[in-house]
Amino acid sequence: MKSSCCVPAGTSAQQLDASFSTNASLEFFELDLGDPSLDMKSCGSLSSTHRYHQLVWGPFGMDSQGYPSGVLIAGGENGNVILYDAAKIMAGESDVIIAESDRHTGPVRALDVNHFQTNLVASGGNESEIYIWDMNNFGSPMTPGPKAQPQEDINCVAWNKQVQHILASASPSGRTSVWDLRKNDLIIKVSDHSNRMRCSGLAWNPEVATQLVLASEDDRLPVIQMWDLRFATSPLKILEHHTRGVLAIAWSLADPELLLSCGKDSRILCWNPNTGEVLYEMPTSSQWCFDIQWCPRNPAVLSAAGFDGHIDIYSIMGGSSQAQSQRHADQISNSFGNMDPFGTGQTLPPLQLPQTTTTPTTVNPLKKPPKWICRPVGASFAFGGKLVSMENTKPQQHTSHVVHISQVVTETAFLERSSQLQATLSSGSFVDFCQEKISAAVNEFERIVWSFLK
Repeated sequence: MKSSCCVPAGTSAQQLDASFSTNASLEFFELDLGDPSLDMKSCGSLSSTHRYHQLVWGPFGMDSQGYPSGVLIAGGENGNVILYDAAKIMAGESDVIIAESDRHTGPVRALDVNHFQTNLVASGGNESEIYIWDMNNFGSPMTPGPKAQPQEDINCVAWNKQVQHILASASPSGRTSVWDLRKNDLIIKVSDHSNRMRCSGLAWNPEVATQLVLASEDDRLPVIQMWDLRFATSPLKILEHHTRGVLAIAWSLADPELLLSCGKDSRILCWNPNTGEVLYEMPTSSQWCFDIQWCPRNPAVLSAAGFDGHIDIYSIMGGSSQAQSQRHADQISNSFGNMDPFGTGQTLPPLQLPQTTTTPTTVNPLKKPPKWICRPVGASFAFGGKLVSMENTKPQQHTSHVVHISQVVTETAFLERSSQLQATLSSGSFVDFCQEKISAAVNEFERIVWSFLK
């Protein structure tokens, strides 16, 4: 059975490749997990006039069949929030823009789709600008409340995963604001008192409504802080294993005990945020990853976007440590061609890089079984007609597992003979019992034995 999905990618703002090209595009790539090759095939592209800070693919319109592949929301470098029809881009059509707005006065660095109402999108920009967009009425965005003071850039927004009207926003200074859209007001602020927290990521706990994590990209404080709003004076837990700043985080919706982070130390780590333990480290190359995402269809798969212009797909269930090399060298060679860039007119010889012998490294498996492969119920037969069954209907809660051991009878004829013998022992009618056995004997030896017992 073929298992595939699509991955969207757009030209990033404030980045250049080796060709110094200023062109921009929006592309979709097919991820076929049944294909043994490493390359993903393009399944749609669009030449764009915008470069993007953020892309979010939401399911809005899929139920009503208005947008069969959902809506791709893009945050541009000029204050643009653009809605694209993903199906039309993949079909190669030209009228792919559903709606567009330039309400923001600066770059749109943060986007998030509401988990409960998929028509609502939050965006964040410069000077504490936060807008709530209704894709059914895109021309009139709302604000969660008065602008937070002092006014700062917003680089993270995230809807709460348990309460649909709660929204959080974060600025690079480390100040985090939590908004209640029913009251249209700010309800609490979270701030790190070390003044070294440069916030690069924000994520809510998928199951505990009051808990969130903040990531710091400051090399002096390369940590992930876990906060609980019920005690918001200091972090509940601090995750410290990155040696340089953390660039992005992603919390698994399928298992709350899996939190991804990537940093400027070229590491992608998978944490258990409840214990602070690193459960798995991806076999990555030496490139920085600035964005990581969990696959919404396959909970074990994740994507990592790097500054080298590549998107890599990993699985936390294990894989190879052999990574592709010489990417930058190939890009620079393609940019300059075979001619000498200094104008001598001579053809350059092929680039010879020193061959380094690397021994394959062992990739340790994930230290805990993911929640999605844990069986909530199960049963197994044991010796002597024993049936062992277990139930754990609430695996997210650390409660005692219930195991039942019961006797199962499968030989009914044996049970009848056992009951007959028990009745004979109780009544003492041994002679009659032996006579019945003599009458039912199948051979002469069995008849002689029961006659002796009689």
